[in-house]
Amino acid sequence: MTDSTSALPLQPQEYHHFLRTPRARWWKGALLALSFLVLYLLVSLLLTVAAVAFDVATERVQVSSLVEGRLTMSPALMLASNLAPALMIPASMLLQWGFFGQRPRWLHSVHGGFRWRLLVRAAIFVVPLWAVYVVLTTLLLPQGPTGAFTAESVALLVIIVVTTPLQAAGEEYGARGLLTRAAGSWVADRRVALVVATGFSAVLFTVAHGAGDPWLISYYFVFAVALSLVTWRTGGLEVAVLVHGVNNLFLFVLAVSLGSDLSQTFDRRNGVAGPSMLIAMGMMALITIVVWWWAHRSGVVRFSRPLPPAPPTPPLPPLLRGGAPQDQKPLAWPE
Repeated sequence: MTDSTSALPLQPQEYHHFLRTPRARWWKGALLALSFLVLYLLVSLLLTVAAVAFDVATERVQVSSLVEGRLTMSPALMLASNLAPALMIPASMLLQWGFFGQRPRWLHSVHGGFRWRLLVRAAIFVVPLWAVYVVLTTLLLPQGPTGAFTAESVALLVIIVVTTPLQAAGEEYGARGLLTRAAGSWVADRRVALVVATGFSAVLFTVAHGAGDPWLISYYFVFAVALSLVTWRTGGLEVAVLVHGVNNLFLFVLAVSLGSDLSQTFDRRNGVAGPSMLIAMGMMALITIVVWWWAHRSGVVRFSRPLPPAPPTPPLPPLLRGGAPQDQKPLAWPE
């Protein structure tokens, strides 16, 4: 493999800059991002239509309710909303492989694999910290109206526990992984690339959540920037997947356990949130600082290992070079 065809960085690179290789072209990054967004929209649309059709066929939802725009979160819709981003895990890997030639394993981290030990070590402090945060916010902040715990609640809990970690991971592989790297490939300077890549992925992540409330818009943007910094500092997606997964899992499980309508959790219209979102934003800032400190103390390396230099090519024998040894005369054909 020569320098001009290498699919991997020739020098140590950080996670966001990992597609800055000899194969990088500005149009590849742009087309990669566009392909991902189109694919996600199509998958999400197809799964949502299938879930709604299932609810109508089983008479859980009436057609008149659909016409009036009254649609509650059902197990089928919950499954569809989680599976769409979950499917972006293999999709992101294949798109990176197709556009930049980097095998799927290089999307996990700069070490070329998913670091399970790093995930477990981070979970030791992330999970308890998030549990305290959820308990305190539940006790201090007013909760919405609650209802009865039904058989459908059990189905929702099963779907949430099984698929929500995959949903969170899919959003990280798409936003903090593929989209961040696509934008990072446009800029040669790694510091400028970090700013461009973080801003690009954060804006798309925020828009994708479709929030109309200024407080929610600010929260999603802070959430995205925080996890981009976590990914950059740890050199991979593992800790970002953990934080995102724990956040969503605790949020949904708590809402269903209290008998709340999950449709309220997905309600992002203007006016549904307020200054209390500053607590959630502060929590994201805190977890970023804690991960930063922990990664420094633990010696987590955020740079990739460079490719070994190609061995020097041995000189060809004089005859194969087209010349002749110095102690011999060139061969000549008789005239």
